[in-house]
Amino acid sequence: MSSESKKLIPYFVPPLSSNLVNAEDKKGSPLDYDEVIAIRDGSACIMVNAEDAKKMDDSRGYTDVNPENLWFEWQMLRREMGRKPDLDPGPSFAQLDSSSAEYQRAVRNAKETLEEFRVMLPQDGAPRFEAMVKLRLSDGENSAFMWLANTRIDGGGFVAEIFEVPEFFSNVEVGQAYAVSADDIIDWMVNEEGTLHGGFSIRLHRATLTSEEGNNFDEQIGVSRYA
Repeated sequence: MSSESKKLIPYFVPPLSSNLVNAEDKKGSPLDYDEVIAIRDGSACIMVNAEDAKKMDDSRGYTDVNPENLWFEWQMLRREMGRKPDLDPGPSFAQLDSSSAEYQRAVRNAKETLEEFRVMLPQDGAPRFEAMVKLRLSDGENSAFMWLANTRIDGGGFVAEIFEVPEFFSNVEVGQAYAVSADDIIDWMVNEEGTLHGGFSIRLHRATLTSEEGNNFDEQIGVSRYA
């Protein structure tokens, strides 16, 4: 048996998706980010290896939501189920050439407009979930450009939280908070009820898509207008 198949992973019984559906039905309105994470942390699970998890998924007939990318996957599941209203799932990972002139221009635009982002945040230091910052994070020898959410002002900088984790980041958890300086920020965005402010790297990525792909991308990230 390979070392990968020996690795134990959490397997939720009953499924985490069922717990979320039941909690939302009981509440009578969409769960917010903190509620979703609290339900995950309070749900029962067993530790199994990947091979056994796959067999159990086959027996269930579906794969449960990923607890390490929970907010995004839960919002995607809600859309599949026709639950309203939609909530912003946040952007998924997109691969761009960070050395290109176009990408560097997008980074400059983000840095030059950072004060616009700051004024969109609560001035009392409270977090705003749909306000996101993009920066380069490292975990051992691995690094990636990642979006962090739930951003709040912290002096001259910000504090923001991880809401989705790449598989190769073993020491990073959903909800983990980072102090972010202005120099760290590569991009920023606020999705205000479907209107995207900032998001310069997102706009750059969208410009590479066909019309149909662009419409699908907008639907996926919950954007109907680019301000």
